[in-house]
Amino acid sequence: MLRNGSKKLPVFLLPLLLLIGHAIQDNSLQVRGILNQSVYLSNPKTLDLPVEKVMWEVEINGEMFPLADYRDRHLEMYNNQFTNRLDVSNNGTALRIRELRKEDGTTFTAYITLINKVIKILVFHLRVYEPVPEPNLHTEVEKVKKMWCNITLHCSVPTNVSLVFFSWMYRNGSSGYQHYANGTTIHLSLMAIPQNMDFLCLVQNPAEQKNVSARVQEMCKYERDSE
Repeated sequence: MLRNGSKKLPVFLLPLLLLIGHAIQDNSLQVRGILNQSVYLSNPKTLDLPVEKVMWEVEINGEMFPLADYRDRHLEMYNNQFTNRLDVSNNGTALRIRELRKEDGTTFTAYITLINKVIKILVFHLRVYEPVPEPNLHTEVEKVKKMWCNITLHCSVPTNVSLVFFSWMYRNGSSGYQHYANGTTIHLSLMAIPQNMDFLCLVQNPAEQKNVSARVQEMCKYERDSE
């Protein structure tokens, strides 16, 4: 049973392509997209000659199906799953998928026929991730001595999102950020760190990252002022 009105790719089509022109397959490309946003599938290399036509395929349930053809500045669609969500550029060699869905995470293949009949084959493995929520930072300050305090910083996101990784960065004054630790929580003491140090919680998945920062000096200043 065909999915979303797709037509299965005839088994003789690829051998036919190889007969009418010399086919060259480049390396497969890994592409990361974010749910409900757009992603571009494009060749990072410059083509040697002008493009005559481009045929795009998509893998569904382990089988390849026609997705779209581009020739004479016209895009013809073959798959209802992507209706009104595809745009092409660079003579059809770059494909933009809008309003990404989870089921869009699959393999796409582009057959780019140049004017000398050489066929460039590009394979894109797309994986769609959930967007990273804005992180929250919870601070606990414990007064140890008049000028010293211990600080606990806990970083979290408001929703349960899979494949989210937490890490911490720090910088002293105007220096660049450096890695400090992994995990959602860190414990600090002003006896061991400069007071003008900034800490940043970085929340990320393979496609996106967001952060929230805190300045240690401001936290302990509140404790000293409250004495």
